[in-house]
Amino acid sequence: MSAPRLNILLLLLRATIVLLILRVTIGIVSNYPDYLPPDFDAEFLRNREGYFFGVYAWAFYAHIVSGPLAIVFGLVLLSGKMRSRWPVFHRWLGRVQVLLVVGVLAPSGLVMSYWAASGPIGGISLATLSILTTLCMLLGWRAAVRRQYARHRRWMERTMILLCSAITLRVIVGTALVTHAQISWIDPEMFDPVANWLSWVVPLLIYESWSRYWRQKWGFPPQ
Repeated sequence: MSAPRLNILLLLLRATIVLLILRVTIGIVSNYPDYLPPDFDAEFLRNREGYFFGVYAWAFYAHIVSGPLAIVFGLVLLSGKMRSRWPVFHRWLGRVQVLLVVGVLAPSGLVMSYWAASGPIGGISLATLSILTTLCMLLGWRAAVRRQYARHRRWMERTMILLCSAITLRVIVGTALVTHAQISWIDPEMFDPVANWLSWVVPLLIYESWSRYWRQKWGFPPQ
């Protein structure tokens, strides 16, 4: 397949992914009326009455506000056209994104991981995810300060993949529910913890494979 055709396919794939991210994000936000005030019959809040009020509540509300904002900001910041047309806006929004993710989203996710509904295995996944997201964001910010823009883009692409783990997780769970998938080698009680890990490890591995091999092989420019 020629490079121009691959570029077209890549553009279509990117557009599809963006639309999917926005669609799932809207679906997540549409559940927020269940959280204000907290409805403990809602799926995510079920069985959380005993520990919700206190530290968890602060982390929870900080997380559900900052999460969608970070995803939308990330989509805007990764747009090559937006970056080239409004570079000053890109820099200022980038600063806001760093503060939002490092100061609010990741710490609140780390707190919530202690009470993960998917148990200790899922909790370790969520805690690791929060730490890696912070690390990728800070490394991307440092690269930008040093004017290492190619490295900056790669770290921010990794950050975006980690931010979208909530999207990927819902796609995994939704697909399993719709197709009634039976994964014989996974204990049903282990599905949620495994899905938690898969939601960010697999996309990150795919990205690293693409970035290190396919992007260089076909000469795709960063967007």
